[in-house]
Amino acid sequence: MTTRDRIVLLGWFGAAVMSAAPALAGSDEDVRRLIETDKRMQHAFVTRDVAALDEIFTDDYILVRWDGSERTKAMILAEVESPDVRWDVNETSGWSVRVHGDAAIVVATLHQKGVDHGKPFDSTVKFSDTYIRDRGRWRNVHAHASKAVDVEKP
Repeated sequence: MTTRDRIVLLGWFGAAVMSAAPALAGSDEDVRRLIETDKRMQHAFVTRDVAALDEIFTDDYILVRWDGSERTKAMILAEVESPDVRWDVNETSGWSVRVHGDAAIVVATLHQKGVDHGKPFDSTVKFSDTYIRDRGRWRNVHAHASKAVDVEKP
């Protein structure tokens, strides 16, 4: 085996090992910025900060709700602008953040309380948001929310 063959073999082996390695948790700075972005996004619903949501959501953003329905960025921004919908509480807790290079997954619990077309709501959901790093800032490209339920322990 020539030296060149050994180098190619070592390079191939190293690439195979690295591709099988688990994703890192991300730098402390990435995790901090993702949680900060999530808090800013959730607060923007309460303050009706459409500009903040427009910046955070990508144009092709999709939310898949607990009932299977889908909401686009345009639909969500219209809701936030509507005088018929109001969030009094929209707060997250219990974050778990995983960073994979320029992509990240944020999982947390969200408590929402307000009024939707005269009908009060107060719910807690578990969500996962998929973020991408776009020109140095984290942007939300996709979300999925599931109703949080109490699980009976045997």
